[in-house]
Amino acid sequence: MVALASTLVVSNLWWAYRMFDSGITQTYARASQEATSELLAQTLAILPVVGKAGVTRNEIVSAARVPNDKTEPYEKEGYVWVGQLGLKFNPRGQFEKAIAGPEAPTQ
Repeated sequence: MVALASTLVVSNLWWAYRMFDSGITQTYARASQEATSELLAQTLAILPVVGKAGVTRNEIVSAARVPNDKTEPYEKEGYVWVGQLGLKFNPRGQFEKAIAGPEAPTQ
């Protein structure tokens, strides 16, 4: 009887752990998906703008902010960061490249 009760307690603890772990995994996956979706939206928003001739730095930064109006752009390490999207400009203010930030799930 003691062995059966012990087995029941252990199996219930194991299932509780599995459910808890599954919940945490799903939460992290959802957060990663949201961050990736935001980064994709920002990238898609700047594509039509950077394709134009004579576009200014401010126009590109403004386009990147459309899907992510919560944060203010800032400059760090040669990039203008808008959310998780890093925009690099040459000294004349022309767009060179975009990268995903360290918080982004992909590079």
